Amino acid sequence: MPGLVRAAALLVVAATVAAAASPTAQLPATPADVTAALQTKAHFTADDFAALNAGRVAVRTETSTENLEAVVVAAVQVRAALDRVTAYFRQLVSFEDGAVTLRFSVFGTPPKTDDLARLMIDADDLSDLRSCRPRDCNLRVGTKGAAEIGRAIDWSAPDAGERAAAWARQAIVASVADYLARGDAALVTYDDQSKPISLKDAWRAIVDRSPALAEYAPALQRHLTGFPAVGLPGATDEIYWDQQHYTSLKTVTGVTHLVTWRDPDHPGRAIIAQKQIYASHYFYGSLAVTLFLEDSTNPQAPVTWVIYFNRSRGDLLKGGFGGLKRRVAESMVRDSADAMLGAIKRELEKETRRHQLNSRRR
Repeated sequence: MPGLVRAAALLVVAATVAAAASPTAQLPATPADVTAALQTKAHFTADDFAALNAGRVAVRTETSTENLEAVVVAAVQVRAALDRVTAYFRQLVSFEDGAVTLRFSVFGTPPKTDDLARLMIDADDLSDLRSCRPRDCNLRVGTKGAAEIGRAIDWSAPDAGERAAAWARQAIVASVADYLARGDAALVTYDDQSKPISLKDAWRAIVDRSPALAEYAPALQRHLTGFPAVGLPGATDEIYWDQQHYTSLKTVTGVTHLVTWRDPDHPGRAIIAQKQIYASHYFYGSLAVTLFLEDSTNPQAPVTWVIYFNRSRGDLLKGGFGGLKRRVAESMVRDSADAMLGAIKRELEKETRRHQLNSRRR
């Protein structure tokens, strides 16, 4: 889901992050504003800051079975300029590894079913669609969708699978178009359990419990909660869909509103927010906010601090199957954040060293 698990396929690089840093380079101390953010919002400890100042990724996570919420905060310093770091982060968002992230694409304006041409409905989802009923459905489709499925798909037809995929594409495109027109008012109520879950209510609860967004980017918060009526000058809005698969879990089709913003009042700061507006399984809502802070004290060797916040809600944290689902969720949030920031550091610092070496040769 947004930002949280995008880098799961990159776990193999996390172990090499330490080796990526130059062993002789003097690493800058954590800036005061970064320290304050991590102490007050994420409760980072002295050990966490020691890891940061040594050039490693620091990660803290919290999970709650009471409100089915998982929180992860991760930070790292990267020896690269702000623009390059944000550009590489966006590359990771769209990265398809074929194992975890199976497919990714950005919706056009207006969204069309052709935008979902690569969407696949696997055997598990077909089975869930076939048996789907209001308040008894293993695939998240919303109240209206659950009632429509039986009328829309002739399961006795030889091409029932193709018809189901076509129905799913149309349903997703319609929901994206509705969101672009009405914002949060278009968010569905998940009708897959005895107690329906309002995605709008889940999303607002996530925002209310995300103080970093309100403190560091109140204009962005207003834009995300008031979209599309509330604009944000300088921001780029995109809606993307993806399909991700994890061991022991069903493939998740997700739709995310991504906002990239450079705060005009803070030229050394950029923010990328990922607001989940649909997930076919497991997640009720998710918000990932990545803050990029550039320390340009030395223009010849800029450093960008990356602070990643993610708050997600979903039934993975119910702890079924002897707590297996909860453990999967906990490891997912921690390992994915570690891997994502680690990959950014490793690849960009390797690129920086290569450029420095080429400059010396000239």
